[in-house]
Amino acid sequence: MKTLRSKLLIAMLSVAAAITLLLSAVSVYFIDTSAKDTLKNTVEPLTVQATKNFDAVITSYTNNLVITVRSDSFKNAASEEKKLDILKQNFSDNSNTYFTFTIFDSDGIVLVSDDMNIAGSIEKKHIQAAAQRTAAYLTEFYNFNGKRYFTILVSGDTVGGKKNVGAITIEASMLNSLLNEYAFGKSGYVYLVGSDGDILLHKDMDKALKGANAIELGKNDSEYKDVSEAVKEMLKSDSGTTEYELNGNNYIVGYFSSDYFDGTVVMVTNIDDFTTASASALKNIIILGVVVMGITVIVSLLFAKRITKPIISTTHRLRALAQGNLTDPVDVWYSKDELGVLSNSLEETIVSLRQYINLITVALTQISEGNLCHRMEGTFKGDFYKIKSTFNEILDSLSDTFASINLSAEQVNSGAIQVSNSAQAVSQGSTQQASAIEELSATLGDVSKQITQNSADAKNAYNIVSQNTEAVDNCNTDMSKMLNAMNAIHTASDEISKIIKVIDEISFQTNILALNAAVEAAREGSKGFGVVADEVRRLASRSAEAAKQTASLIENQAAAVAKGSQIAEETATSLNEIVDKSNTIRGLVKNISDASEAQAEAIVQVNTGVDQISAVVSANTSTAVGSASASEELSSQSLILKNMIARFKLGDSGERKDSKVSRYSYIDDEPEDDVPAVADFDETEKSEENILDDQQEFTSFSEDDKY
Repeated sequence: MKTLRSKLLIAMLSVAAAITLLLSAVSVYFIDTSAKDTLKNTVEPLTVQATKNFDAVITSYTNNLVITVRSDSFKNAASEEKKLDILKQNFSDNSNTYFTFTIFDSDGIVLVSDDMNIAGSIEKKHIQAAAQRTAAYLTEFYNFNGKRYFTILVSGDTVGGKKNVGAITIEASMLNSLLNEYAFGKSGYVYLVGSDGDILLHKDMDKALKGANAIELGKNDSEYKDVSEAVKEMLKSDSGTTEYELNGNNYIVGYFSSDYFDGTVVMVTNIDDFTTASASALKNIIILGVVVMGITVIVSLLFAKRITKPIISTTHRLRALAQGNLTDPVDVWYSKDELGVLSNSLEETIVSLRQYINLITVALTQISEGNLCHRMEGTFKGDFYKIKSTFNEILDSLSDTFASINLSAEQVNSGAIQVSNSAQAVSQGSTQQASAIEELSATLGDVSKQITQNSADAKNAYNIVSQNTEAVDNCNTDMSKMLNAMNAIHTASDEISKIIKVIDEISFQTNILALNAAVEAAREGSKGFGVVADEVRRLASRSAEAAKQTASLIENQAAAVAKGSQIAEETATSLNEIVDKSNTIRGLVKNISDASEAQAEAIVQVNTGVDQISAVVSANTSTAVGSASASEELSSQSLILKNMIARFKLGDSGERKDSKVSRYSYIDDEPEDDVPAVADFDETEKSEENILDDQQEFTSFSEDDKY
């Protein structure tokens, strides 16, 4: 268990250590931040200067070559060798170690050169392209014999139908040295990267010669991942600064776009080259922190010993008080500071608590004996007065509550009896309703069956009437056909009658002719012709007789046909009336069938509703029976409650109302002069309320301060 002395020591050591660590961290942070900011502010302008110097050198070489190739001395030179000497003379200020001079014709043929191998490494397409341009032409970087070169070409005047092209081939290491003159820091360097990430110039020229790509390096080697991301960022803008980590070292990088080779000049600076001051500052701060912690330990030991002794004594007494010990004395610390107030306040608190506990014990004993008329008396100070007022209010509230419960128990008993009687009556009525509903449900079931049977019979009748209607329709159709046939017979009889009349007229004319023939035969005296005439006359007589008989038969038949047609027409009229009435009957039967179906469905719904009503009535019956049972149980419980309350002695509610005091007032029932004094202070004249305030201020201990 940690003591207060050890806690003070640990607290002060922790503060000293925290301050030391905080100062170290802040100092290192600000030194590193300052170093980074300084590097960023320095690297970017240096990169711009290096790039501009790089571009200026290439521009000067290009301009010098243009001036030389297009000068009069170059044009009027006697030979190609003279022209080559003029080129060398104009570049005499530069080391010839890095330069190769060549003169080509427009077809790319080498006319003269101081190094034919290097001159042959220049592709003809570059020479031909330069010959077609008035401005200077720069090739890209290319590798030859383990070195990197680029060439500047300028077209001159036409000689013999072909142009001369002057060229300077420059070794790239010269430009690399030029860039690294601006390197910043011990391990800083400058390199040139192309727009696609290819490394064009680098302090390690093997990377450039092998065609290394700064973006692809990060895909194949995780160490270069930050470098690849930084290069991607640099290629998106013309200038700026960025950071990346490589091989455990942090670098600040400045970059600026060059006017040549579509490249970007990158200046790399190692942050560690400029942060050595951080380590020295951290060392000094740690030494200072150790000294401060040592001084803190000595001061803490001396200070803790002085203030912990009275606190330990008071703490032991508080621990005994927490365990319920109110009899042991308190080791009072007589001083004017907070420790004296603490010990004196503890003594006064124990005396007051002893008095309060005695009064509360007496009051609780009275309550346990059923006496709710007892009221707590005595002096309670400050916030403790709330205990007294609240306790008395609790007793008043309990007395009122039990009185109300007693009255409510009587009312509940009376109401329970009434509810029980009503529930019994409701239960009997619900039982009778359930029986009536069951009979009604059975009757509706029978009616539903009869209506269902009527609906089925109506459907069958509708089907039969429909069949009869169809048969009568068919008969009416046949009667119409027969009537048409008889009309045709009547028409034919009329035609035959006309033919018979024609035959009769023919017979009459034949008879006249036969008579005329007989007269002529008698006058002529020819017997044979007279015989023929007689035979013709007899035949005509017989034909006329037959025609009369046939006409008589036809007239009789026509009369019969006319009578049959009249009867058929009357029959057809009757059949039409039958058909109309059959259709009417079919419609009525259909209406009856539909109504029967609707009645059957309605009866089913009514039957369902009656079943639901029956279920509800059954549930109401069960509920009524349960309510009656619960009412009887409630009545018995109210009697038990009334008997239990009868054992308490209840006060008069009117007297309690007069004696009530607000629980938030601090008025004492007895004068405070009766309280024995605990300690006298000659130096102070504080009132009792001020002492209580001091107690509240200096006696608040948390759980961590216990011993």
